[in-house]
Amino acid sequence: VAPPLNAMAAPARKVSEPKPPSFEEEVNELMQPGIIPKLWGKPSAKVMDDPYSRETVGAEVERDGRALAHAGPPLKEDKELVLKAVQKDGSALMFASEELQRDKEVVLAAVACDGLVLGLAKDLIGDKEVALVAVAQNGMALRHCAEHLRDDQDVCLVAVQQNGRALRHASEQQQNNKEVVDVALENCTQALPYAGPELKKEWEEILTGRWKDEGWHLQRRQAGQILNQIKT
Repeated sequence: VAPPLNAMAAPARKVSEPKPPSFEEEVNELMQPGIIPKLWGKPSAKVMDDPYSRETVGAEVERDGRALAHAGPPLKEDKELVLKAVQKDGSALMFASEELQRDKEVVLAAVACDGLVLGLAKDLIGDKEVALVAVAQNGMALRHCAEHLRDDQDVCLVAVQQNGRALRHASEQQQNNKEVVDVALENCTQALPYAGPELKKEWEEILTGRWKDEGWHLQRRQAGQILNQIKT
């Protein structure tokens, strides 16, 4: 008697999943000529067509700083061109030469445009002048500052004035600094979870009183969310 057909079937083979592309392969794909205008814009496409022309690169980075990505290496070392690029788009700092990524004038221009690019300037994250410019533009840049600056009252005050939630990235000492916490909470009640224990308790009472007295129904719901976040 012949065995059932299913008994004769060969064991199923495991289908191997395709290997994900490497980082280099993804970058190469994104740099294909047909992709450039769609993802990077026309200025980048023009630079890619003429990457060693100082005139072309200079004109196009003034339209879109990211076009610096497609400039020839010598032009990424050109401080005047790089300054034009980062003044238009701070994130263009990532395309500058390593030497210019350490140049204080270039970094100051970049963080004045986008404070978060401070994270790209590893050699200057401990420079107070650079940090103050960065956090004034975006308080959350405090997370990229060196440890001693996250414990600096001046830097933390500027950061929480710009964005109260930057209190999250301040040192424990500054989270217990009444002046810093008061500025942060007056600016943004969502900073409450990051205040030190005593100041958090003090501000819970202040906010509860305000919401009760002034009838801020929307804020009251927000308070409930914050308090639940604290409890968890």
